[in-house]
Amino acid sequence: MHAFDLANLASTFVRCVPTQVAMELAPPRQAAQNYWLSSRYRHDHWMHDLSQHRDSIQRPGTSRRSLLWQAILPTIQEIMLSEPLTRILAYHGALLDELQIDKEHSALAASALTAHIEARHRCLHLIVFGQALSVEMAVSLNRLRRYLENFTDQLLATMRPIGHLERFAFDAQRVHDAQQRLADEGRRSTWTGLLCASIGEELWKSTRHEIDWRSASARLNYQVCQHVLSLLPRSFFDECGVPRSCRTGRIKRESPESAPSAHQRHPLFSCSQTLHTPFVRQPLKANPRRLD
Repeated sequence: MHAFDLANLASTFVRCVPTQVAMELAPPRQAAQNYWLSSRYRHDHWMHDLSQHRDSIQRPGTSRRSLLWQAILPTIQEIMLSEPLTRILAYHGALLDELQIDKEHSALAASALTAHIEARHRCLHLIVFGQALSVEMAVSLNRLRRYLENFTDQLLATMRPIGHLERFAFDAQRVHDAQQRLADEGRRSTWTGLLCASIGEELWKSTRHEIDWRSASARLNYQVCQHVLSLLPRSFFDECGVPRSCRTGRIKRESPESAPSAHQRHPLFSCSQTLHTPFVRQPLKANPRRLD
């Protein structure tokens, strides 16, 4: 799995946050722990590759160094591309903690973000002080970095405001102003889906020519993706497996006693139940033999 898919997952996850907040849904504890573990495994893999690259480029040989930079490029880009998701999840955890919905996920997501920021700083140090790095590659990586920073801030701007925004955003003041504008208009939940879709499409248009489509740790990225999806509780989906809207989630939380029964909760439920009702074959009655 390529890290660009994790950037897309960040925009998808942001669309689900308003409904989770409206329904006061806490992530499953096991899913939060699995996400933290998979993030740590991937971080250790990154640190090993970056450390080996740093030692290798100190040896003489210009042509050899150029090949080493081509080999480490997918790892550096993977750290940058997967950072928006890590920041979004840490922000989401802080939001749930601030609303007193869940506290454990906040600590685990913050720990994962701290490790990711460490990996990011090592990449930036290599780009600035690394030997034999071509100007073209340095410019391309710097451009990709700026695209992803702007992408992260745009996603954070669509989410509910919290304190200590500077821990998650690159331009905290800009994100704060955008959040206030959406709050004043009262259209945050209405426009979140459209804004995230537009932001994701713009990221693809801006970065598709900058990305090396080799994957540095495809298996670990897939594990992170699966554990992030597991952070969405079962109650987030209706009986047909469709994510609930923010309005539906708010109604379900505010008036649970007036919620319809399981057989009436979704208009397609009776149809789906009919389709899945097993057919019982009745034994054929023997026809009486005709007597002539």
